[in-house]
Amino acid sequence: MSFKKKFLFFSVSKIVHQKNPFQFSFAILFFFFLSSQIFSRTLEVHEGESIQKAIDSLEKGDTVKVYPGVYNEFLFVDKTHFTLSGVIVNGKWPVLDGVGKLNDGVIGSGANFLIENFHIKNYKANGVMTQGAGNIIMRKLIVENTGIYGIYPTMGTNVVVEDTVSLGIADAAIYIGMCHNVDVRRNEVYGSVIGIEIENSTNVLIEGNTVYDNSAGIVAFALPGLPLKKVENVIIRKNFIFDNNHRNFAEPGALVAGVPPGIGIGVMAGDEVTIEGNIIRRNSFAGIGIGDNNLLPNSKSPDPDVEPNPDRNKVLENVFIDNGKRKWNDIISWLFYVIRIIFSGNPIPESPNGGKVGIFPEGYDVVASGKGKDNCLISPDSVTKIGTSSYGICKPTDTTEKIKTMIGDPKLGESKSDARELGKQVFGAVCSGCHSMTLRTVGPPIKEIQEKYKKDVYGVVSFASMPKKVREGFIEMPSQKYLGNEKLTAVANYILNLKDEGAKGVAK
Repeated sequence: MSFKKKFLFFSVSKIVHQKNPFQFSFAILFFFFLSSQIFSRTLEVHEGESIQKAIDSLEKGDTVKVYPGVYNEFLFVDKTHFTLSGVIVNGKWPVLDGVGKLNDGVIGSGANFLIENFHIKNYKANGVMTQGAGNIIMRKLIVENTGIYGIYPTMGTNVVVEDTVSLGIADAAIYIGMCHNVDVRRNEVYGSVIGIEIENSTNVLIEGNTVYDNSAGIVAFALPGLPLKKVENVIIRKNFIFDNNHRNFAEPGALVAGVPPGIGIGVMAGDEVTIEGNIIRRNSFAGIGIGDNNLLPNSKSPDPDVEPNPDRNKVLENVFIDNGKRKWNDIISWLFYVIRIIFSGNPIPESPNGGKVGIFPEGYDVVASGKGKDNCLISPDSVTKIGTSSYGICKPTDTTEKIKTMIGDPKLGESKSDARELGKQVFGAVCSGCHSMTLRTVGPPIKEIQEKYKKDVYGVVSFASMPKKVREGFIEMPSQKYLGNEKLTAVANYILNLKDEGAKGVAK
């Protein structure tokens, strides 16, 4: 509490207590309301000044307004009830430019955080990332040319991503990682490997987005070896999803490098995913693909806590146009994919009937595989399809139109953790986006890290603080020095003592 707030608090409480002690509690509440109105501050930053310096100088409830200009900074916001707002003047935006040298544009770890009106580009890792934070709003952002993810909330509750543009992202333009209660709406995503990815998250609404020219448009995956174990209750609704046939340019060997081009919507091991009211057009492999975890490379090492099959998914009324048809450019993209898969040593995925897909598999509106239960199509005769013989017919009452948002009680997003130990919290919020127990996602698996470092906690902390490129075929790890020694030591201990036990992800 600042000196001015302390002075006002003691002055008001002393006067009230002297006159009527029973009004003392009311005075305290009134003080906090009054002080938040009087003492919440707004600081302006202009080109040539430091945004981070302004952030560090402010407190809970304050706002930083950034005026147009180019700022070559990494911003770390570890505050609650905080607003980071760009000011657009005559069409000119404030630009955060990592010039291909800085790792992240913005990382936020405090609850009740709003960021808006920034153009963020040329970072080696992520554009905007939140870590274990709740009640987050990310809106009116342009994010381009980042090495891993564009907009990346992880381990958050009550997250809104709206009215943004993301392009040229080497993994996922918008990546929802292990979050609960999420709305992703009215965004434009294009020219990336994955447009919008939902990973091991629950209660997610993806609505009104324009998704095109990615390798895959919108995907919902349940991946093994992560702290949260399922994708469930996802609505993909009223999106325009077209021409997602872009050549897959992910780092060879990364998990998404195995995603074939030409997928509009993909569901892998997801449960209760409802796909409704979308326009799905000219996706050359599948308008919608639904499958199990056998689509993963290294699927021989499953996580027993992740149910591998897609269950209770519903494909309701959508508009399908010209899916499964290839042009010359689409064939080139697929050929690049097959060559990369062959040289990576991974097998070409199996088709729904158990055979190999071949170099140029036939495409459909709906492609399904796996042993999922209680899945359905509302109009099976209106679409081209394969692998859906076990699907039932959805009911008109299955519509999601009454669900307007997935955002829940704001109190659910106040805490950074759910009483887990610090190391597990940091792993889930920071490390799990790139590291699984046995599966390579972006970085090496945890088992390889354990074999290299044994019990050398200091070695892990040192490398995470000042990483360098040591492995061919992997991107350089972003520095995690901003976390501080306490969190780095805690997460290093957690990682080095994480037990496989079939990739359960339980530390002892």
